[in-house]
Amino acid sequence: MYLPPRTPEEVRTGYGHQVKILKDKLLSEESAILEIIWADGIINLGLQQPFSRGSVKTVSANVFDGVEADAGMLHNPLDVTLLTEGVRFARRLAASSAIQELEPTEIVPGVNVTSDHDLESFIRSNAGTLYHPAGSCKMGARETGGVVDQSLRVYGVQGLRVVDASVIPLLPAGHLMTTVYAIAEKVRL
Repeated sequence: MYLPPRTPEEVRTGYGHQVKILKDKLLSEESAILEIIWADGIINLGLQQPFSRGSVKTVSANVFDGVEADAGMLHNPLDVTLLTEGVRFARRLAASSAIQELEPTEIVPGVNVTSDHDLESFIRSNAGTLYHPAGSCKMGARETGGVVDQSLRVYGVQGLRVVDASVIPLLPAGHLMTTVYAIAEKVRL
């Protein structure tokens, strides 16, 4: 129900598989869902493995017309719940004795913003991207929405491979650079 309108059935099937994997990661103590980024006294939360999905669609048959892209950020309410809990965790982190020595002050969302509703409003109004787009040409079986096979060859197009972050079906719980390097190393011409 949270996928973009007119999502093809095979993509819905593949997403169902991804949701199971993501749910298992939520229950695992060996998996990271949120990244806590502390830089220059600011705590930022990075939702590393969101449940929301966006879309990239052509607008015409003319290759020069560009595309219609929607990141789909926070379309799935579970992502907002995870970020809400992330804000609460960041507050507990800031309240720890080690951090209290630095005399931290919460500026946003503000110490009076505590209810689920108010935290959700803050998150929806202030969330941004960490610039880790991936998955628009996912590797996987064609019948589950895959665009490229395990050799990164585009289904139905001879002589074309995709070698970038768009083939990653699920975001790794970290930065994409090394994963993209590994993908590039995989390619054999």
